[in-house]
Formats: sequence, structure tokens, C-alpha cells
Amino acid sequence: MTLGAALRLPAGTTVLDLACGSGEMLCTWARDLGYRGTGVDLSTVFVAAAQARAAELGVADAVRFVQGDAAGYVADEPVDVASCLGATWIGGGMEGTVGLLRRSVRPGGMVLVGEPYWRHTRRRAGRAVPRGTRQLTPTPRPPLAGAPRLGRVRADEPPPGGSVENDVVVINRAF
Repeated sequence: MTLGAALRLPAGTTVLDLACGSGEMLCTWARDLGYRGTGVDLSTVFVAAAQARAAELGVADAVRFVQGDAAGYVADEPVDVASCLGATWIGGGMEGTVGLLRRSVRPGGMVLVGEPYWRHTRRRAGRAVPRGTRQLTPTPRPPLAGAPRLGRVRADEPPPGGSVENDVVVINRAF
């Protein structure tokens, strides 16, 4: 099951994706789930790639991509889902990014945040890593205090918890 399907939201759901990169998530959700939305990215290269991907998937009428600084972007109209996956630096970290996203989400909507991370180890498959090199391996990192993890969502139930006004879903993905 994909992340978009796990959210179990109806077709027509509106999404704002800050620091959207090549727009793959938004384009795929538009094609597969009938979501509509806006992606924002600072890179003109990524915005051009996102627009091309939307055209390729036949969803250019359902999504739009804006070249701009996601750190200050607020949607013109409140959205059902405001997301930032892999770029919490736009808000100066997890809490700042959640605050930024909440400015664009409607009451009862959802804030979706995720971040990849790495940890350093000194051993690899039972042998020492040579001095002066660093191996990056995954390690769990706790989500924002009080926020549910997407990993707890089952296909037959909606995303868990959050506040009365908004669900905050935090995704921890290790590489």
C-alpha cells in the first residue's frame, strides 16, 4: 500500500506539498487517488521536472507546481493535507515545519511530515570500519512528541490520533 492510499482520504482531497522536488508524490496521488494539489519547490529544475511528470501521467489539470521558497509559502485557500517529506529544514526543523504546514491546512485537515536520517557506526558486518571513514546506517529516531507514526496505520483504519483540529502524521524513514 502506498502512503497516499494509507491516508484513506477521498478523491478530490486537496494537498499542498512543500519542497516537493520532482513532484512524484503529488502526481502519483493525483493519478491513482484523484487528489488535487500544489507543489512548491525552490529549484526551477525540479519544478520543470514536476510539470513534465504531471503531463506524462495526464494529471496536469489536477496539480500545479510553483517555483518559490517553500519556507514562506502559505496556500491561498486551506487544504485537506499539507505535507513536507524530506525537507524539514524549510521550517528550521520538525516543529517549525509542522507550524508552517498548519498555516495552510483547514481545520480537521492533516499535516504530514517525514524526514530521512542517518546514523554513524564504527562496525560493519562484524569488522571494524577503517579509521577515517564513516559508515551510515539506519536507526530509529523518535517522532515529534505526541505525534503518531504512519507505521501504526493499518489499511482498514484511518490515521491515528492527533489533535481535535488536525492530525499530525510523522514518518521516520531510515536509510
